[in-house]
Amino acid sequence: MGNNHSSSIHPRENDKCLICWEDISRGTAAKCLQCNIYMHAHCEDKWRGDKGYCKCPHCSAVGLTSSIFVN
Repeated sequence: MGNNHSSSIHPRENDKCLICWEDISRGTAAKCLQCNIYMHAHCEDKWRGDKGYCKCPHCSAVGLTSSIFVN
């Protein structure tokens, strides 16, 4: 259910995770394709829990979360 898109991009300098408010510097992150917010992948997994689908904590869009690699 939902879409999953994966790419390698560079978030704006000083972008912070919407969930934990820590800097997103390296590793895997998640991005909402609708409102363009960033989250750590582990924060998004923890926030999603066992729902079985992704839902943006900011705009509530379902299925529009993308996995990205920040380098």
